[in-house]
Amino acid sequence: MIGEDGILPRPDKVLDISVVNLDLARTLIGLARSAIKHFLSGSMRMFDIPKDVRERFPEVDYYASVFVTLEKISIREGVRGRELRGCIGFVEPIYPLGVATIESAISSAFNDPRFPPLRSRELSEIVITLTILNGMIDVKSLDEIIIGRDGLYIERVYYRRLFTGILLPEVPVEYCWDIETFANMTCRKAGLEDNCWKEPRTKLYRIPGRTFKEVEPEGEVIEVDLTKEYKEHCKTYNASQE
Repeated sequence: MIGEDGILPRPDKVLDISVVNLDLARTLIGLARSAIKHFLSGSMRMFDIPKDVRERFPEVDYYASVFVTLEKISIREGVRGRELRGCIGFVEPIYPLGVATIESAISSAFNDPRFPPLRSRELSEIVITLTILNGMIDVKSLDEIIIGRDGLYIERVYYRRLFTGILLPEVPVEYCWDIETFANMTCRKAGLEDNCWKEPRTKLYRIPGRTFKEVEPEGEVIEVDLTKEYKEHCKTYNASQE
């Protein structure tokens, strides 16, 4: 876990995600949106965290693993939904929370290779989700994984090439995957075959996280109880598939 200056962050400077409250999450998502607006404006000045934010929330200077997800509101056949528009972040806490949020937001909007750069007219249709992760925990058994609490990260060296893949805690909830499917899909994200997690040379980690999102573009920010959502949504979904 190397800091932005190339030095390992002190243990007391790594964020404990349990201290993140809704006010801080709301402020971070506001920073993410403001950073995207700043970039879209064409300003040559660097976007920085306002002084009053640093004074009110000292947590922004603690190192953290962060992902920012952008979803675009869409309407198809009269049904309102959301489509992924970008998702990038940091698996390791290499930047302070505030900086990591800003960098992730800008990269998600303009540097996700799966999508063209975000355009100004799209921003009013974008919902922002912030996922803040704890440290990676080595998985010895799939029984240790809890859907909704944990993201998964896989890495494996294969023919001198490092393959890695990460899926955030919200992904298996969205698709109603069971734990084994979640692990297999993380293998695929890394460019590996299903069941790669069973191989001795593969390292599988779980990453507990917390997820905050806008209900509507620039709207109310809530924390999502993904474990509860998984139990309620996927019970109904699985019953409909029987």
